[in-house]
Amino acid sequence: MKITVKKIFSCIALLSAVNVFALETGGLINNDSKFANVKKDASDKNEPFDLKLDQKNTINLWLRAPLSEDGKSYFTTEGAFKSEYDASIADDDDKFKVSLDVNLFKLVLNKELDAGDLVFTAGRFFNADLSGLAYTQNADGVKFTANLPKVSVSLFGAYTGLLNAKNITILEKDKNDQPDMNGKAKTLYVLANKYLVGTLTVSLPNLFASQTISAEGFIAQSLESKKFNRYYGTLALNGPLVPKVFYNLSSTFAFSKADEQDMETSNLSQASIVVYPGFKSMSIALDGLYASGEQGSFKKFEGFTSGTAVNSTTEAEYKELTKAGLAASIKPIPNLLVYTNGDLVFDACESIKYAGLQYSLGLNWQVLSDFSVGVSFGQYIAKDDADTIKHIGDTKTQIKINAAIAF
Repeated sequence: MKITVKKIFSCIALLSAVNVFALETGGLINNDSKFANVKKDASDKNEPFDLKLDQKNTINLWLRAPLSEDGKSYFTTEGAFKSEYDASIADDDDKFKVSLDVNLFKLVLNKELDAGDLVFTAGRFFNADLSGLAYTQNADGVKFTANLPKVSVSLFGAYTGLLNAKNITILEKDKNDQPDMNGKAKTLYVLANKYLVGTLTVSLPNLFASQTISAEGFIAQSLESKKFNRYYGTLALNGPLVPKVFYNLSSTFAFSKADEQDMETSNLSQASIVVYPGFKSMSIALDGLYASGEQGSFKKFEGFTSGTAVNSTTEAEYKELTKAGLAASIKPIPNLLVYTNGDLVFDACESIKYAGLQYSLGLNWQVLSDFSVGVSFGQYIAKDDADTIKHIGDTKTQIKINAAIAF
């Protein structure tokens, strides 16, 4: 009974705070249309080149209630309804898909200190690991962060089993262990696989010459009958080299174990240099990435959240590959962003060998304060269409168009 009373008083306190401070509401209507070839058999020269439509329409509604006068403590929530038509799917019953989600339900409490602050977050919210690639998703949990002048410490713990698997893909050792989506195109909500995840992150800002060093431990413990547990340790260093030139280095060692198999070790390493010339918000970035395959004692890197490393027909994950690329962006006028990027892609399954190249160019135009449009064109060009590296995929061309209205 005590728990019930506490919940009642918590709700009353929250509603009282909402009445004292301004309640903010809004929404976003978003359309993403993509035309891409779906050629699967690279050896079949008679297979026609065909651009298929994949169109996603999303309606997001959000609410934010400040709980302090400075707005640093607050409650916010967001719901989303999404429909998708994918012409590349053979089964007509599965071409049109729908989903409903609460993708944000977060309470943030901020305590200002003489130097720094303490931040407590609880609910459903987005979090990313230090690499920015292994774990990048929502989950239901808590996070505590202490930001002090000489150190920042963050502790995060969450559960994934209540997420909508139609909107987030958790990688498994065997794809058959992922939630079964067959016949569920019209099902609004499908529960994701059950994991307990947690991170401990320590950063030392401005340790020397404005450089920051960070270290993180991340665990993903499976609660399923077929277990695929993963543990990550990341070390990162970033800061300025000279004025307007910044770098970022990180290396993540992963230790994964599936059921009764032996523990496997893998690595994900990244490096980048970014230059800000100070002209029209221009940026130029040179970056490289290595996700291990079978190199020495390393096995293929196993991330937690699905992510696209190569825009090929298979939309390759961050594993068994390496990339080196260049990216640039500029705002010729304040409300127009023009960008381009390109990567050389190498297979790293065993030995390192050239696989292909990818590039894209596009623009985002903020037409009005509440209306924006974007368009981009990109290609992945495989080295040899007759001998495609299966895990990276075949040549792909795609055109993307986006329109969003905020209210």
